[in-house]
Amino acid sequence: MQKINKKILGVVGIMLFLPIMVLAESFWVGVFAKGTPYTEQTFTSNKKFSHFKDSIETEWNNGFNIIDISYGDDRWSAVYAKGTGYTQQAYTHQRDLKKFRASVAAYKQKGFELLNIENGEGEWFGVFVKGSKYTGTELETIRYWEEFRKVIRKRWKEGYVLVDVEPAEGFWIGIFAKSTEQKVQAYSSPDDWDGVSTAIKQRWDGGFSLVKIEYGIGRWFCLFEKNSDKKAEAYVANNQFNVFRSSIKKRWDKGFHLIDLAEGRD
Repeated sequence: MQKINKKILGVVGIMLFLPIMVLAESFWVGVFAKGTPYTEQTFTSNKKFSHFKDSIETEWNNGFNIIDISYGDDRWSAVYAKGTGYTQQAYTHQRDLKKFRASVAAYKQKGFELLNIENGEGEWFGVFVKGSKYTGTELETIRYWEEFRKVIRKRWKEGYVLVDVEPAEGFWIGIFAKSTEQKVQAYSSPDDWDGVSTAIKQRWDGGFSLVKIEYGIGRWFCLFEKNSDKKAEAYVANNQFNVFRSSIKKRWDKGFHLIDLAEGRD
């Protein structure tokens, strides 16, 4: 089973490829784009957490930086790239959320900005960078969805952008930051995959680009930005991991870069 959605920006309009299928209960999602600054990419996936950390070290040694991390179906997956502009990366993981927040604060004092957060197997995993377009990173931990929506609106009014979202263990976690690039953001949060496809098409029609998809606490979260840099976008959803890896390679062969990973249920 494979689902592919594609958008060509500009006067050409929008192209959508929507094969008819029924998504399985659990599946992997990838968001792709052209026009990114990335020059090369790699992808790793490990069932053992220790092997996952070894993979990160290997990719770092090969000159790649982490773009996004996802956990699902007993797998830790990550996408990496060259050409990010980052000068340094680091990560932390803690089983206790309070200890994780303390670790985030410690890295912030060292000049790092929190870029990505993921929860899996009871571990809170955070990726930090130096040399990004984001500054003044703030981590919000909210118990209820409606309250999280209020926090998003409040942060936007204060001039922050939403960098990453992780719904897990009964919390909505949001990373907010000031950005050197002023961006108009929007989000949609359907409770099923059909709603995701509809929301993405509506946002595309409104001139937004899809930048992130997350799933947790029974709902999807799609983040969009007004962005004139990317030439084309696509996303795929596969319920077999080997097919998902094949989908990534096919998009790479067509000149796309993988910008976001997710795993969810329908």
